[in-house]
Amino acid sequence: MNETDPQRPRAPATPPGGGSGHAPALAMRPETALAILAVLAILYTAWLAQNLVAPIVAAVIASFIFMPLMRAWPLRFLPEAVSAAIVVLTLTGAFGGAVYVLAEPAFEWATRIPAALAEAKDKAQGLSAPVEAMREVSRQVEEITQPGDASPEVRMREPDLMARIIDMAGQKGASIAIFIVLLYFLLATGEMLRDRVIHAARRLNDKEKARRVLQSIEREISTYLLSISLINAGLGLAVGLSMWAIGMPNPLLWGVAAGLLNYIPYAGPVAGMALMGFVAFMTFDSLAQALAVPLIYFLWNLVESQFVTPSVLGRRHMLNAAVVFVSIVFWGWMWGVIGAVLAVPILVILNTCFAQVEALRKFSLFIDGSPRAPLPLPDAEERPAAGAP
Repeated sequence: MNETDPQRPRAPATPPGGGSGHAPALAMRPETALAILAVLAILYTAWLAQNLVAPIVAAVIASFIFMPLMRAWPLRFLPEAVSAAIVVLTLTGAFGGAVYVLAEPAFEWATRIPAALAEAKDKAQGLSAPVEAMREVSRQVEEITQPGDASPEVRMREPDLMARIIDMAGQKGASIAIFIVLLYFLLATGEMLRDRVIHAARRLNDKEKARRVLQSIEREISTYLLSISLINAGLGLAVGLSMWAIGMPNPLLWGVAAGLLNYIPYAGPVAGMALMGFVAFMTFDSLAQALAVPLIYFLWNLVESQFVTPSVLGRRHMLNAAVVFVSIVFWGWMWGVIGAVLAVPILVILNTCFAQVEALRKFSLFIDGSPRAPLPLPDAEERPAAGAP
């Protein structure tokens, strides 16, 4: 039979460079690898310099919140530097006044914590007796089995508590100063910065896209945080009045604490319920009265999360609960409490940017929590040609 016979089966072609004929593994493109490395480098820098990066991010988010206020009457008739100074001074004065009013009761409760812990330990002595007995036996066995010529244990002397407090206060004070000063400059030059960002785009289509993204971010983040602030203020008022009705000392303190903790979804209400339960255990002798405090706090949070917030925000600001939880855990691990507070605003900004950019719109589907998330527009190569059926 001729070797060129078409009826004869042909051997599979050998891939270039030899091998067994299997398809080569897909390699990651250099652009993708560089983008991943750049994201990891940015996140590591944000974690390493959290006392610098966190207040900068907070100031940028706050500028989106207060920028619509700069255009409201009568601030819009004043120079931008004067309007920004009024807004920042009002915000700083409100924060300082709240600290002044709440510092004394908060310090009073903080000084009662050691005595309360000792009291709780005495009450739980009967329950912890078997554990203490096992611990004592373990200590005695360790002393018997330890050789007599063991070298002495070397312990590093820990820094003084007061020195650590002073160092932490200095870092947080510097972060607050960075936040206030940067917020002032962002508000005073906000319109100019927006125009510079828009004019930096080369094509007219990109300029319009940048304008649309900035307007959407400002609208979404200001609407969301303003609504959440009003809801949290109402929750704090309801909790404070309830604490006053049942005879809880310093109801204003607990109302403010409830409102502030509610800025952190999931973790904030749980921490508030545990804190108020502990304080009620310290305050009331009756177990039923002590249990009523966290129960009332839980009921008010249930009403707020299930009825008030969905009706006020609507479906437009609904986020995926799993993504929100992961964001809180991640940014809380990165920056602590301030990261947990900024987790949801950062997620809102990302969702807004993804929804406005066609190439990233598919990622918005994972953040969006509405029952019917909008489908992303098809890419250019997937769109039917003109005149096609």
